[in-house]
Amino acid sequence: MEESLYFKSLAENIPHILFIVDPENYRIQYINKLQPGYTLEKVIGIDMFTMVLPEHIEIYKLKLKEVKETQLPAVIEIVGESSLYANGKAWYRTQISVIKDSTNSISSLMFLSEDITIYKQNEIENINQTERIKAIVNNTTDIICSIDLNFNLTEFNAVFATLVKRGYGIEMQIGMPVFNFIDPTKHNHLKGIYNKVLLGESLSDIEKFDTVNGTAVYNETSYNPIYNANKKIAGISIFSKDITERVKNDQKIKNALKEKEVLLAEIHHRIKNNLAMISSLLQLQEMNINNEEAKEALRISRKRIKSTALIHELLYKSESLDVINLKEYLSELFKLLSMNKNVQLKLVGDDVTLDLLSAMPLGLMMNEIILNSFKHSYKEAVEGRTEIKILVDAKLLTIDYCDCKGVFPEAVDFKNSNTTGLMLIHTFAEQLSGSIELISKAPPKYKIQVPLNDN
Repeated sequence: MEESLYFKSLAENIPHILFIVDPENYRIQYINKLQPGYTLEKVIGIDMFTMVLPEHIEIYKLKLKEVKETQLPAVIEIVGESSLYANGKAWYRTQISVIKDSTNSISSLMFLSEDITIYKQNEIENINQTERIKAIVNNTTDIICSIDLNFNLTEFNAVFATLVKRGYGIEMQIGMPVFNFIDPTKHNHLKGIYNKVLLGESLSDIEKFDTVNGTAVYNETSYNPIYNANKKIAGISIFSKDITERVKNDQKIKNALKEKEVLLAEIHHRIKNNLAMISSLLQLQEMNINNEEAKEALRISRKRIKSTALIHELLYKSESLDVINLKEYLSELFKLLSMNKNVQLKLVGDDVTLDLLSAMPLGLMMNEIILNSFKHSYKEAVEGRTEIKILVDAKLLTIDYCDCKGVFPEAVDFKNSNTTGLMLIHTFAEQLSGSIELISKAPPKYKIQVPLNDN
């Protein structure tokens, strides 16, 4: 009696459905849980198959026969309709086992049925998610694989398998060494990458591979560590993209740019030579006239032409072909215009590069200022020093220019003079959207300010 009460108490408190049937006629002898609408009076003694869906009856009969013959437990998983779940389906796992009497004969059959719907739903979702991921991985054109700590394959996609089959005639299998499918000349390089990744680094690499037909293939590959549940590195994920077309296009662009650079250098060189020819023609003209004022005008014009030619000479000699170094230009310009070897140049300050649009008017402005220095400040001077300081701050170029031992003519109005040189100086300052001020006449000091563009 006590055992019976203990069993009943235990059966009624477990979450599973438990029922016991007669082994001969399969009539229900006991059940711990009833579906809504049923009572013990209606259930006890009825044939268990009246409570089983028709499509499941044969499965149950086969399992019952097996259990009675072997006297060993058996498990059935079935799916049926249920209003408890959104999709109207419920899954149950039922274990069938025998209950023996004191003579060791089968007295009853016990069914322990567990609702595994949530588990099955999660399992199906995991399978569907895995299949979706596999579909994405296998539908890409990139190589995707993973390797373990010994560099053996743990996963690979269809693209990789197809390439290996085509190139090596090998059917890829999980567990194969990844180096079986890689050019031996790349092994040491890749081992170096793998070892760094196994220390926690994520790396990217571009490799060139020669195919069997002699063409080159370029792949950009990323390598990342794979961590297990204990946050320890368990392998390496490898994603490799064929960038052959991109490399070819980049090379075409580089070749085209090189051709344009050569052409641009040739243009600057020819402009410089043409300007030199014009300067020579002016010099010939100068030699054939007797008017000193005309000769001086031709000499100044030749120097202006040479200062322009100097810009083109520095452009075709520079690596960029589109900018010049201002310090280098001013140093060369001072040498070019020098009329008195006793005058020295002190050039200090920031390095700044100018493009042609800025260099040309600024160069011609500095040409006029330096010419004025030699014509007026240092006319017949036994010594002299010109100081130029370059400062770049907040996209503003400032040039402080000083004829430190010279004198600006007192009678000349710097801002309103009608002399060609001063008119050109102010014109070029306006072209540059800048300004120039004479802040001292003795010695002559100029402050030039020019806004710089974003480049």
